[in-house]
Amino acid sequence: MKQWLMMAAVVALCGMMTGCKTDAGQPVNGTMESPIEMGNAPEAVYKAMKQITRTDERLETIMEDKASGVAVYSLMKCDDETSSEGYGILVAKGDVVTVFPQIRHGNMPRARYDAESGDLWLADGEVEGTGVLAENLYRLHFNEQGNAEIVATVNPYDVQQAACKVLTYKVDGQDITFYSEGKELAKATNHITDMGDIMEDAIYIGEQMAYGIEGPLTVNITPGLNFVTGKVLHYEDMPTLTATVTLDEDGKTVTLSDFKAKP
Repeated sequence: MKQWLMMAAVVALCGMMTGCKTDAGQPVNGTMESPIEMGNAPEAVYKAMKQITRTDERLETIMEDKASGVAVYSLMKCDDETSSEGYGILVAKGDVVTVFPQIRHGNMPRARYDAESGDLWLADGEVEGTGVLAENLYRLHFNEQGNAEIVATVNPYDVQQAACKVLTYKVDGQDITFYSEGKELAKATNHITDMGDIMEDAIYIGEQMAYGIEGPLTVNITPGLNFVTGKVLHYEDMPTLTATVTLDEDGKTVTLSDFKAKP
C-alpha cells in the first residue's frame, strides 16, 4: 500500500512539472522569460502627438471604417529628422481624436472595428526582427464623448504561457509531432542537416505569434526547432498552429482553445 501511494505521488508531481514527458510528449518551451514592458516611447513621440490632427502628413492610415466613422493611424515620424521608432497611435471617431503615444505600432499594425460589439481591435508588432514577430493586442472602446479607451491589453508573454500549458510534442528521429491537450495537431519533418542533432528541449514558441482579427479572434503560433549548435531557432519545416483567443470580463486573463494546424 505504501509503495502504491509513493508511485501515485510521483505521477502527480510529474503532472505538475512542465518538463515531464507524457503520452503526448513533452511541453513546448517559451522564449520569453517575463512579460514585455510597455510604454517606453521616446519623448519626441509624446511631443509630436500633443496637437496632432488626423490629416497630419506624418500619419499613416492603418484602418478606416467609413460607415462607423472610425479610423486608426500610426505615427511614422516626429519630424523630418526624427523617427517615431515605431510608436504612436491616433484613433478617430468622427471629429473626436484620441492619441496613444505609448502604443508601439511596429512595422505592420492591423486594426478592425466591430460596430455591433463596440470593440476596436489593434494588433501591433511588439517584438520584431529577422524571422521574429510577436504581436501585442489591444481592445479599445469609445466612451460617451467619443474618446477611445484601452479596456484590455494582451501581452505576448501571456499568450506564450497559455500555449505552453496545452501544447506538447514528440521527436522521433527527424520527425516532430505536435499535440494540444493530447490531441494530435500536425506532423513535421526536419530537413536541416548542418546544425547538428536536435536538442532534447527541441521546441520553443514565442518568437512567431500573430493575431487573426478579421473574424473571431485567433492567434497563429509557429514553433521553432532548436539544435545542439546553439539556441538559434529554425522555422523552415515547422507548421503554424492557430487557436481561438478568449479574454475574461476584466480583460486580464487570456485563454487559448480549439488549437488546429493552419492549412
